[in-house]
Formats: sequence, structure tokens, C-alpha cells
Amino acid sequence: MSGMTRCLCIVALWLGATASDAASRVIAVRDPQAANVRAMVAAGLKALVGPADEAAAWRALVATNDIIGIKINTQAAPLLATHRSVVDAIIAGLRSAGVPSENIWVFDRDLQKMRNAGFAQPGAAREVAVIGDAGWDAEPFYESKLVGRLIWGDLLFRTDDEQLSTRSHLPKLLTRTITKLINVPVLQSHDACGLCGCLHNLSLGMVDNTRRFEQYGQNGDPAIAEICALPAVRRKLVLNVMDALTAGYAGGPAFRPQYSWRPNTLYFSLDPVALDAVCLQLLETKRKEANVSPLGDRAGHVASAARLGLGRNDLKQIEVVEVAP
Repeated sequence: MSGMTRCLCIVALWLGATASDAASRVIAVRDPQAANVRAMVAAGLKALVGPADEAAAWRALVATNDIIGIKINTQAAPLLATHRSVVDAIIAGLRSAGVPSENIWVFDRDLQKMRNAGFAQPGAAREVAVIGDAGWDAEPFYESKLVGRLIWGDLLFRTDDEQLSTRSHLPKLLTRTITKLINVPVLQSHDACGLCGCLHNLSLGMVDNTRRFEQYGQNGDPAIAEICALPAVRRKLVLNVMDALTAGYAGGPAFRPQYSWRPNTLYFSLDPVALDAVCLQLLETKRKEANVSPLGDRAGHVASAARLGLGRNDLKQIEVVEVAP
């Protein structure tokens, strides 16, 4: 099977096609010193997609006329956030495949947190925050029975009265501009949702009116999975790169130094569910070693995403391959 054919098979699995004989693949690239992140990204992508040439591997996922959105995670910046070096390596790879710099956007929700993590500095025209910059799209939206109190930054928030809403909105950048989406979350726990991983970064890490899914006993299930199933997310997602250069196994999504460690690893997959399942196991193992109570069913959104056909969460059906940079 050629690298391109293998790539298309895994993409078909993400889109919900029947592929019972094809395991979702997760590539782990580990460098004890994380000395050359550019080499780590190139090695991970080539191992995942197939071509020996990095530019060819990128061209298996994107075209030169695509508008690429790189969704980062800066929620716990500056000490636990998507690393600038990882994003720079992804951009360099896209550029090697012929994607112009002006076609590559880096984004997250909050401008100050992005700046704390080393992004969206003044003059960085293609690094934008949704709140106060790129903005929210009134259509389409995700609606659930849970009612949330709107706060500053939510699309429908006003200062003249107390407002409640059952809707969450996607960024205009995603719905109106981006044609391909690259997801670059951070490996970290989440006290309410269990795991703040690929699926969380694409959902509660990207829409507005989210506090309702993480408070008052809520654990983001099934909202996280259902938001990821929206066409604007599902049809545009082409790659997940889990930044585990630094990671947190408890107390998240805030940075807790006593619960943090440096795996110095990047994980790659076209299947966000499979990657989250692998990372969830990693967190559980780390918590057990540290005598921290297990996450248990708090990360139920991973199984819900699998039931919606967004990928695989059965570790027996997930192929994990370790490669050197």
C-alpha cells in the first residue's frame, strides 16, 4: 500500500467510512532532550503518512491553495501551552510543500493567553485570537439543553442585562476562511473532563459559551464529541499533533508544577479519538505511579466520540508506532 493510499484509508476512517480491518495509527516521536523539534515533526509526519520526503507527506494532507488553520492550546500559558517551536516546525513543513505563508493561520480563543505563550505578538498578522479579533459566527451553532450564563467574549453577551443561552458558536475563521485544520493540543489532564486533549481542543477549546459543560458536575460529555462531529470541524480536520514536550497529569487544565513532567514527545494521528485514547492511558499510568486517584469515567467524551464514528477508542484497534527523530 502506498503512503498516499494509507493516508486516504485513515482519513476515510475519521470521516466515518467502514474500515474495520484498518487500525487507527498513532506515531510517537521521542527525543530525550527535544533538541530538534523540526526533525521530530518531520519524522512523525513521514511515519504517519508514508512518503520518505517530508514535503510529499504534507502534500498528501493539504494542497498549495488550501487555507490552513493551526488550532493551538494556550489555556495554561505560559508554562503549559502549545510550544512555539512545534508550530514553527509545522509551518516550515507546510512551506516546504508549497503552501504560502499568507495561507497559514495560527489561532486560539484568548489574545492575552496567546501572547503569554509567545504567539500573536504585535505585527503577527496571521496569528489571531477569536475573541475580539477573528470573531464568532452566528451560524452554524451547537445547541444543547444545558443553559449557560454568557460572559464577556461570548458572541451574544451584552452588558445591559443578565443573559442565558443554550448555544455555542464556532469561529468565523474556521467556518468562513479555513479549508484544512491542524489540531495541536497539549497533553494535560482536566479536573472536570478528564482529558484536555485533541477532542477538547476542537470543541470546548474553540467555541464560546463553554462554562456550562465544565461546571456543576458536568464533564463535557456528550457536548465535546457532538461539537467535534459538526461538519465545519469534522470535514476540515486533517492532522492532530499532541504536544507532549511538557505535560500535566493532574490538576489541569491549569499548570501544576507538582503534577507536571517532561515526556519530550510529540504524538501524531489522523484520528483524534485514537490519539486521545492513547494519551488518556498515559495519564492514568502516570497518576497511578504518583498515587493520584484515576480519572475513571470523567473522560467519557472519548468513548462518545467513538460511538459517533469520529474514530477508535479501543486500544486493541490502535497501532502505536515509536520512531526516532
